[in-house]
Amino acid sequence: MSRRPTAAAISWFEQRTRRTTWPRRPSARREPDRRIIAAVKRLPSAIFLLVLGACRAKEPSAGSASSPPTPPPAVPAPVLGFVDETRGATPVEGGILRRRLVGEPATLNAVLQSSLPEQQVLQYLARQLLDFDARLLLVPGLAERWEVSEDGREYRFFLRPREVWEDGSAVTSADAVFTIRQITDPKIPSPVFKPLFDDLELVEATSPTSFRARFRNRDALHAYAFAMPLLPERRFSGRPFAKARENRAPLSNGPYRLSSWKTQDAIELERNPRWSGPPAHFDRIVFRIVPEEAVAYRALVEGTLDETWIDQSLKERSARDRRFGACCRTVEFYNLDYNYIALNNRSPLFSDSRVRRAMTMLLDRPSIVRNLYHGSARIISGPWAPDSPAYDAAVTPLPFDPSAAAELLDSAGWRDTNGDGTRDRNGREFEFDLLSSAGAKTGSEIDQVFAAELARVGIRARVRPLEWATFVERIDRGDYQAASLASAASDANPDPFPYWHSSQSPPRGVNNVFYSNAAADRLMEDARRELDPGKRRDIYHRLHRIFRDDPPVVFIANASQKYAFRRRVRGLVTSPLGLYGFWPGPLAWWGIPDDSVAGGRGQ
Repeated sequence: MSRRPTAAAISWFEQRTRRTTWPRRPSARREPDRRIIAAVKRLPSAIFLLVLGACRAKEPSAGSASSPPTPPPAVPAPVLGFVDETRGATPVEGGILRRRLVGEPATLNAVLQSSLPEQQVLQYLARQLLDFDARLLLVPGLAERWEVSEDGREYRFFLRPREVWEDGSAVTSADAVFTIRQITDPKIPSPVFKPLFDDLELVEATSPTSFRARFRNRDALHAYAFAMPLLPERRFSGRPFAKARENRAPLSNGPYRLSSWKTQDAIELERNPRWSGPPAHFDRIVFRIVPEEAVAYRALVEGTLDETWIDQSLKERSARDRRFGACCRTVEFYNLDYNYIALNNRSPLFSDSRVRRAMTMLLDRPSIVRNLYHGSARIISGPWAPDSPAYDAAVTPLPFDPSAAAELLDSAGWRDTNGDGTRDRNGREFEFDLLSSAGAKTGSEIDQVFAAELARVGIRARVRPLEWATFVERIDRGDYQAASLASAASDANPDPFPYWHSSQSPPRGVNNVFYSNAAADRLMEDARRELDPGKRRDIYHRLHRIFRDDPPVVFIANASQKYAFRRRVRGLVTSPLGLYGFWPGPLAWWGIPDDSVAGGRGQ
């Protein structure tokens, strides 16, 4: 599963981001159980909640002073089901799509990406070798086909012969080999892709349009590592990779190319005239950087954004908002994302598993689901959403139990020895900063609930919102004690190795809580070697119990994902990967003039 920082994660976390862990992370893509076999579990179970708040009536005109007030239009009740608005529809060409980014991308280098905003922009610019479709099946991208050796260790890829970069130069196997070598270079941080190639033995071009990659170990899932973008070798050759101009001005081989990037404001894309794939429908894509949920909601209603993630409070506000009902709709569904509170296991505060277990038992998750999510979330007991085949429903979540939590803290040596009301141990008081992303309303509410409960047992947690870029940087380098994060799945792979194995702490991987459990490490390694899906699932279920009993973080919930769109945006498809994490995803959206729907404005 890929994780990235996401707005929601940061909001509740999210997801994007996305972590995206929140810082997100985009991903490990090695398990069919989640990337492909997840289709078997999720799609048949129809776990897609779709709320089409499609109030069709125009906003009523103002009445006379003596007229009774006109109530806002009613929003229809949620409709259950999988949504595919492309069936039987004729796309409209042209116009502008105004999308939201919750934070500023740190880079547009596909190898260096680590957050949801980066992934969202790159989806328009960088075609991948392979892709996942809405059913979570692996499909051709830049590579028109691939072959696997009998021993399962070698993969041969054959590129489409007429694929070109925006400057007209050919996309070649040299670009693929160069990209993979940068990913595997130990001096280059590539948190999204590096764990996927950790046992790569060789990669080489066999012709201008074909290459082969050989791994040390047999693994039926190695093909999923190649759901990755490429970089143009000649643009980076002889230049410092991390500081190359192309990291901010990438050469496109996708349907759009970069037009402008105004820091902390907007990123604008225009059609790539050399794109030879299926046509993109909008003339331009404008990404506005809007960290605050309420600001984004207001921009949506005013028509300066066409889509945004929303939290539960904004969903409820939209149901009462006459202006929203006249212009916009909501879409809601469950996916593979979840939110959690990261605890830095290197910190003396959280190095003891008894303390981490106590922290989980001090967060009133049932109350959060009832009061903040109004029932549209599911408490989790490990690092997967309930609809992942890796999730074992028999592993019940730890209860909310402050008394038992206090006993665990006592047994770990954290007691109030000086009578000041705060627990201490060896002269250190139990106090810490709980970092969050600024503008995340639900996430902030969860943090405040948590901090209040901690205070009752003698722990001081200071909720500290940070600007997005600073927040991501702190998390990525492990410079924190606790933080509100989320896991945003960009694929269906449940492999926890890149995120929780002790060998994957930064800078090597994205285990940025520095979790270490020898038994868990062994099971994660066993799961990677096991080719039988049923046996691998059993390993994950054993691992799930360890994650519950020795929690690396405070796992919170898998909340339904809620988005708001202007009704002029058409062609939406939902999937277990959400609205974005598959091909073609948002590239298939199109728009109609706002004045052709009730209460709208022009494009």
